[in-house]
Amino acid sequence: MTISTARTAQEAIQRRLDDLVESGVELGAQVAAYLGDELVVHAWAGTADPATGQLVDARTLFPVFSVGKGILATVAHRLVERDALRYDTRLAELWPEFGAHGKETITVAHVLEHSAGIPYFPAGLSPDDLTDYDQVVSLIADLEPAWEPGTKTGYHSLTFGYLMAEVVRRATGRTIDEVVRTELAVPLGIEDELFVVPPAEQADRLADIDAADFVALQAQLPGGNAFQRVVGGILADSIVPRRVAPAGRSWAMDAFLPFSATMTARAGAALYGALANGGGVLLSPERVALATRIRRRDVDQIIDAPALKSLGYLHADPVSGGVETAFGFGGLGGAEAYADPERRLGFAFTHNRLTPPTAEESAPGLAALLRASLGVG
Repeated sequence: MTISTARTAQEAIQRRLDDLVESGVELGAQVAAYLGDELVVHAWAGTADPATGQLVDARTLFPVFSVGKGILATVAHRLVERDALRYDTRLAELWPEFGAHGKETITVAHVLEHSAGIPYFPAGLSPDDLTDYDQVVSLIADLEPAWEPGTKTGYHSLTFGYLMAEVVRRATGRTIDEVVRTELAVPLGIEDELFVVPPAEQADRLADIDAADFVALQAQLPGGNAFQRVVGGILADSIVPRRVAPAGRSWAMDAFLPFSATMTARAGAALYGALANGGGVLLSPERVALATRIRRRDVDQIIDAPALKSLGYLHADPVSGGVETAFGFGGLGGAEAYADPERRLGFAFTHNRLTPPTAEESAPGLAALLRASLGVG
């Protein structure tokens, strides 16, 4: 990689980000990419907090929602490699209460490949109820599987985070945010850029999320639709970390919500850049190969379309150009982070205007521009 090529890619991505913000498609956003062990693109644009006019910078933290699933999966692989966990560990071995109602055979691997049969969040919980972690995991432990575990897959939208958080807590005696910090963030040098629970003292760095379009779309959906069922009726705007507690809610940015993560784009690119290059300081190349072998190609019972899944990652996403060997996870409203081992590329896009799934997304276009600018296809 020549300096001029990297400069060309940086300038191209910066121009595109500026255009997206100027056109109103994006409010504020970041893009970062590693090629090999080199940070080749680190760009940002727009407004982090419209109320104050604060601009996005390199250290702005963005809630990235389900991008966190890939982060938690990477923690699981790290713990397996350290012999603190096994893929075939039954959750009920660590968490006896979970073994009720036909869930005694569910393993860590079932959770990672979204085949556990527990895609639906407990209904009737208010946003404030979400902060009572023990109550939520107790309700999840009492759920019945929607299908025989292992026989089908279906996107475990909110339950995935709680299932993995409780497995990690039972296996290590530590909370998932502590383990993400010590096992991922510290080794990568991104301990102030990657969080499950963003510390309240980092409030001035948190981007304010504009979820208006997404909430409007959610309100137009017919009652009982798949999205409402998997999130238990919780509105998209109700699960957004905020600098200040919204009216009528007791919690703000530091609530323990393990179905999400908060990070900079550089943190996401650093994590997936390591995985794209044999695991870096996190995992052995053999572990990465095992973890990212595609295990499921069947129809996802929630999204009603085929989805390629390995142990905790999605493959062939549009952000990667549909490359099967590329893996990662996207988040509610368009955030993305992925690894492309063939190109040794790690990419992440963070932003604060949630884009409905029916609208054009920014991340795939930015990723395609990046690959073209770097000359890697």
